[in-house]
Amino acid sequence: MKANSDKSKQSNKATRRVLAGVLCGASVLSLVLSLVMPPISQAIANDVQTVFTEETVMGGGSSSESTDVDSANNGDTENKNSDETEDGASEDAAAAGSTADSVEAKGVVQPSDAQLADDENNDENANAPATVSDDGYTEVSNDVARAFTNGGKFRLTGSVYSNQQITIKKDTTINLAGNMLYNRSGGLDSFFVVENGATLTIENTIEDSDSTKDEKTPVNNAPAGQPAIMTWERGDESSSNGAAPKSLTYYETKSTPNTDRLCTTETTYKHDVTGFGAIVAASVSGSVKQVVTVNEGGTLDLKGGMITTAANLSDNGHVILSMGKVKIEGGYVTNGNRGGWGGGLCITGAKASLEMTDGVVAGNKAASGGGVYADNGATLKLTGGIISGNATYGEADGLGGGILASGGSVTVSGGYITNNKYAKFCGRDGWGCHGGAGLAANNGAHVAISGGQITGNYSEEAGGGVYVTDVNRNNQSRTGMAWLNITGGIIASNVSYRSEGAGIRVGQMVDAMINGSSNDSPVYITNNHCMSRFDWGGGGIFVQGNSNEGMEKTAGRLFVYNSYISSNTAGGYGGGVAVCPTGKTLVTNTKGTAIFGNKSAGSEQKATGYNSAENKGNDGTPHLSAGGADGFDKTEDQDAYKSEVFRKYGHADFFLAARGHNTPVAVVTGKMLGGGDARYSGSIELKKAITIPVNGAVGVENSIGLTSGVKDGDEAAIDARNRAQNEATTFITGNYSWDHGGGIMSNGDLYLGVPADTYVYPSLKLKATKELAGRDLKDGEFRFTVYRKNSDTAKAPSWENDKFDNGGCEFVESAQNGADGHIAFDLSEKLERLLNDKQLREQLLANGTGEITYYLVEDTGNLPGVIYDHAVYEIKVTVKCTPTVLMSVPTQGNPHDTKDLKVYNFTIDRVDVTKNPGGSANSPRTASADANGYYSIVDSNSATSTNKATFTNTYDSEVSWTPKATKVVKGGEMKEFTLQLAKDSKFQHIIGTAVTTSGKGTKQTLSFKGTADKEVELKYSLSDIRDNPDDSGDSAGGLFKTFTYYVREKTDGSQFSHYTYDHSVYKIAAKATVQPDKTIKCEVTYKKGTVDSDGNWKADVGAEELNLTDDSTPTFTNTYSTSLPLSGMSGVTLTYLAGAAVLCAAAAWMHIRRKANAKGGERRE
Repeated sequence: MKANSDKSKQSNKATRRVLAGVLCGASVLSLVLSLVMPPISQAIANDVQTVFTEETVMGGGSSSESTDVDSANNGDTENKNSDETEDGASEDAAAAGSTADSVEAKGVVQPSDAQLADDENNDENANAPATVSDDGYTEVSNDVARAFTNGGKFRLTGSVYSNQQITIKKDTTINLAGNMLYNRSGGLDSFFVVENGATLTIENTIEDSDSTKDEKTPVNNAPAGQPAIMTWERGDESSSNGAAPKSLTYYETKSTPNTDRLCTTETTYKHDVTGFGAIVAASVSGSVKQVVTVNEGGTLDLKGGMITTAANLSDNGHVILSMGKVKIEGGYVTNGNRGGWGGGLCITGAKASLEMTDGVVAGNKAASGGGVYADNGATLKLTGGIISGNATYGEADGLGGGILASGGSVTVSGGYITNNKYAKFCGRDGWGCHGGAGLAANNGAHVAISGGQITGNYSEEAGGGVYVTDVNRNNQSRTGMAWLNITGGIIASNVSYRSEGAGIRVGQMVDAMINGSSNDSPVYITNNHCMSRFDWGGGGIFVQGNSNEGMEKTAGRLFVYNSYISSNTAGGYGGGVAVCPTGKTLVTNTKGTAIFGNKSAGSEQKATGYNSAENKGNDGTPHLSAGGADGFDKTEDQDAYKSEVFRKYGHADFFLAARGHNTPVAVVTGKMLGGGDARYSGSIELKKAITIPVNGAVGVENSIGLTSGVKDGDEAAIDARNRAQNEATTFITGNYSWDHGGGIMSNGDLYLGVPADTYVYPSLKLKATKELAGRDLKDGEFRFTVYRKNSDTAKAPSWENDKFDNGGCEFVESAQNGADGHIAFDLSEKLERLLNDKQLREQLLANGTGEITYYLVEDTGNLPGVIYDHAVYEIKVTVKCTPTVLMSVPTQGNPHDTKDLKVYNFTIDRVDVTKNPGGSANSPRTASADANGYYSIVDSNSATSTNKATFTNTYDSEVSWTPKATKVVKGGEMKEFTLQLAKDSKFQHIIGTAVTTSGKGTKQTLSFKGTADKEVELKYSLSDIRDNPDDSGDSAGGLFKTFTYYVREKTDGSQFSHYTYDHSVYKIAAKATVQPDKTIKCEVTYKKGTVDSDGNWKADVGAEELNLTDDSTPTFTNTYSTSLPLSGMSGVTLTYLAGAAVLCAAAAWMHIRRKANAKGGERRE
């Protein structure tokens, strides 16, 4: 009861504790809520108030949104006003000299003056009141004779006219806006005159875009020289001669480089132009001489529209005559017809200039400079635009269908000079004094072409694309003469019909230089056609000489650098280059040329005559100058035609024909641009065949014909071509000449490369032989190296204990043997580099000779069974240098200075060879080059084979294998057991032992160790197999031999008790067989048996012969065995039972103790 009472008391006490805890927790919770809830309530109230306020503000007619819109509108309005103000300001600022009057003021006052003038003259077509548009232009109509007096910006609202000359004294902009502005009066020199300090700008825009439509369509097979054509329609009473220009058609030939970058493709486009506004000026009598005259200091800026003459204008007017500045940024200059010069534009005076960035000059005519004429020091600068369809008169001798610059300068960096025409042949075959259908220049003019295209132009006489000449200054010095410098651009698909130079003609007293600015921005002279049946030719370029005695110095001179001349064709000779020089010719690789892959007539003798009157004939094979007719001074090519040697050995790439020279007039080197071998072959002086080696050169006096061997399909040739292409900046390709010189024809001076001294280097080629005694030699099996003694401290290479010491000599080149034993070295390129060394060259030039020492050795390899030859050959090469002055030539960069052009001819004077077999040197032997230029290291004419071989190696083939055996233990652990390998079954010649490792597994495969604890490796050579009497193996003779070995376990029963040893003896047979290639194959087998008391081995009954491999080896098995007594086994059993009883007793005791503890606990409670 007491216990229960205590428990009850404890329960009550616990209950009270729980209730106290609950009350305490509730108090704490109440306190926390009293602190937290007021702020939360306030926050909720604030949120509700905020939402209510926002709804109230936005709900009152969206006043905030309206304010934003108003602000946005105000901002846009301000920006718009600002833009308009800025535009107006900039446009006003564009008119110079407008500081006194604003454009608006001019627009208001000027029309009023014009109206008063009309009223005074009682003109029924008086002006309507002028208005000023929002863009600041004053709109004008009807008579505008005095509308532009004070300058400003004007827009035509319809066709307008003036019966007076309009003089521009202040900056004036006229927007034609698609309308016509006519001259209605005769007796005027000019319709417009721009005075000093003023700029007249012509525009043609409607709503900020040009109203002109210029539609372009391609035309197939369009011939060169397509004319530009104007069409006219009936005009109103204000129009000139009652006609208004309706349309313009002109042609543009566009050239595009091919994907291989070697040539170009041309496409001709037809342009039809309509919708233009125009300034048209001419009277019925045609007395207006020019539409616009720009005085010195004045500027005409044509941005749009057309400036043209009337339909029936006679040959008495320029479209534009300028002593000031003309800018053509757009628009058209057309229909000029000036009797003497400059049908479209005449730019004259030292302060006069034309800058053309866009626009078109088309359909103009004159005796010279049909499109543009410039003289008296004027400058022409073309960066864009098109000059097309202009021409000279068919009845007048002159120059320049598109452009003629007579003095001054012309710079072309963009745009097109295309489809212009020089229209008259002078009637004298062979003169070629007239032409230049695209661009002509004379009288000391400087012409620089760095871009743009001169394409599709046609000359009835000479110079289809470009013609620069100073022939009229032959009696003066070359100082101040005309020159032509081409660094970029394309001159393509031009035609010269009756004389030379379809692409370019370089006339007398002219220096021309052609060199593209880079490989990525080259010069293209492509697809031009010289169709003259009489003259020498020149499809791409012609250089004019002077054959008059004492006048040779007046010859034109052409310098071409980094050129690629290929795929040109000549109906006669020299598809690439032809020369009939009155001057000199240089063909070199120094920034020079690659001439290959061109075509000429071949070896036929089927030439036909030429009819000058009808321009017919000379269409046989080949085509000859003047058709081969006698009585002309152009018959040098007949000498070549009559020479069987010349015709037979080729002339496709280069041809030179001259007479009467006994010193060289030309030098041709065998190396082409990029350093590749041009592989030239042909004939020289009409007498003998010739080849020019890569390091060679030839001087030519009167004749040479060459064809390059650089063709597709040959890796070396392809490499040479690719190297040339990568360095080329001038491509002269795809051109054609009826007679000679498809790419270039020269009668003057032609320098293809830098006029510099030429160094002709010798060819150094060595040959040696290799023999291998014992088996056949394989291709590339052995390597040989040439070293050069490159310093005084270097020593001859040597061998010591199979180790090679190069003695400090420099490695030159390595080569491998062929299957036939031949070894070849071509050290020509390395020798050239060496001779280019300044110190050595100076030594050679000073002494005349020099000595270079080389060494030839065989590299030691690791082919099994090969004994290498350690001979060292010393090769002393004596080089001789002989300088020869060929001719005097201009220096690069200053054609007025000359220097003697020398050829330094390096030759191999002698080659001495000494063999050093291990230290005892033989007497030197002088080697001679064979027919292929190789110097033999050994005397190839010696009687014995030993002397013929430079290096002789001995082959003693060898094969090896490693014997192994396996030890197995059953029933016990591994001990140190010993296996023995012997050559005999009595084991009197033990060659190896194998000892197992104690305690390591129960199976071990071991190799055998011989003397010095080295693994036994059994080797057999050819001498072992071929019945070697010292061999103790079982010889089978012939091409194979079997070697026999025995393996057993060394038994020592007293060492390890309880082990039973394996008493087997295995016989191992190694069969070595010589293969057809003299290598040895070894097959190893083994068989189990025993040895009797006499030491004779006998196979076990049923034993198989097995192949010895890593997984199959002779195996010896030992067994461990011992007999245990019964008491012993019972003791073990009793021990197990006793252990079990102890465990059971321990478990029972632990259980009893647990019960006792439990009872004791209850009692304690």
